[in-house]
Amino acid sequence: MTRSPSPPIRLYQAADPTALWPALLAEYGEIAPVELEPGINGWLLLSWRLNREVMRDAETYARDPDRWADMANGRIGPRSPLRVLYGKYQSALYSDGADHKRYRAALTAALDSLSLRQVTGHITAAADQLIDAFCLHGKADLVTQYTRQLTVTVLARLFGLGPAETMRICLEMQAMWDEGPNAFPALMRIAEMLTELARKRRRTPGKDLASVLVAQGLSDVEVRDNLLLIIAAADDPVTHLTGNTIRMLLTTPESRAALTTSPGLISEAVNTALWTTPPLQTLVGRYPVRDVELAGVPIRAGECLVLGFAAASLDLAQHSDADTMSTNRAHLTWGVGPHSCPLRGQDMALAIAETAVERLLRRLPDVALAVPPEQLRWRPSLAVRGLESLPVRFTPTPVSNPGGTEWDSPADPTPSTSIRPKESTSPRSDANSSTKARWYAWLFPGTWKSGL
Repeated sequence: MTRSPSPPIRLYQAADPTALWPALLAEYGEIAPVELEPGINGWLLLSWRLNREVMRDAETYARDPDRWADMANGRIGPRSPLRVLYGKYQSALYSDGADHKRYRAALTAALDSLSLRQVTGHITAAADQLIDAFCLHGKADLVTQYTRQLTVTVLARLFGLGPAETMRICLEMQAMWDEGPNAFPALMRIAEMLTELARKRRRTPGKDLASVLVAQGLSDVEVRDNLLLIIAAADDPVTHLTGNTIRMLLTTPESRAALTTSPGLISEAVNTALWTTPPLQTLVGRYPVRDVELAGVPIRAGECLVLGFAAASLDLAQHSDADTMSTNRAHLTWGVGPHSCPLRGQDMALAIAETAVERLLRRLPDVALAVPPEQLRWRPSLAVRGLESLPVRFTPTPVSNPGGTEWDSPADPTPSTSIRPKESTSPRSDANSSTKARWYAWLFPGTWKSGL
């Protein structure tokens, strides 16, 4: 079969993913030609079957970006967000073969070293700390004040960072989330913090993820990159899995009512959100090591395949019994095959989301939306599906720990100006042209918008 004559879909110009995925499924079936940034093309996998097939076959579809022809030949330049996000890193996600096995073994050992009690204790303490910061006010934005800070706070504690360092990494993550050119320097400062953490744990080991990675024989750079991988895999996806679940419960009275009599259904509510509003919609990429044919379309070696999690969920839902979708775990959120999320990592992600929902509903039983549902705004991204804000109201309640603890210092929503930024690595001023602004908004959701 010849290649599709259709022009590629410019993903960076598509504004509404809820309309895009069904339209692409209807027009292209299983695979669609797409443009990832101006002049850089790829293929978006749409069907559940095709996404699963590619993820499982690591021998044919490499994960190492050195296999990406446009990356290797320099067409993707040094200032491109594609290179920053998907270029070569020394971690399990960006490697194949022996390197991947070594990184994954170290990562799995680190995650497995955490006891369930240790993890749930950190999650519960962090959730209550964040709720304490606003429970007296009767109102809050659950994205900026709760779900966004909860995940990174838990991760920082599990990494072995102290209270001050945890606050600092929260501030730097906030700088990455906020609009403006400080996202790239913030990423570099986070990387610097994690490199220093690796050095400290090499001198003085502790009972934390960084120490285990060091003990597994990883270099400081390898420890840094694998900790960055954990942040990338957990931060935005878990933040918005939690937020999307809360939104679903606040906008569907029947679901909220069911939890009143059966709190154990929280896990099913989270699973339903994974199906209906998957927080990770697309992921770059896989790279064929030889010419192949997918769904009748010839794909050349080195071309980029984009995993389409949201389209795959929609595709499977269209061919499944609606009554079974809430308990069906066949979604591809965690991936399949050699590069799938380790089981302990999956358990941690679900524990954060489920505990966050449970603590919120327990502490603020009458929490309700402060605006009509139709006024909630989604982030303009085709990579991540999450709300920009989730304003709620509730009856003010007492704090859970009036005396406070060493951890009771939620991050200020404004990045600290006392942290001296490194030389900016953000794109030149022409990156905010209307076309490139949409491109950056797709790759860095919530960071760039036209007109800045």
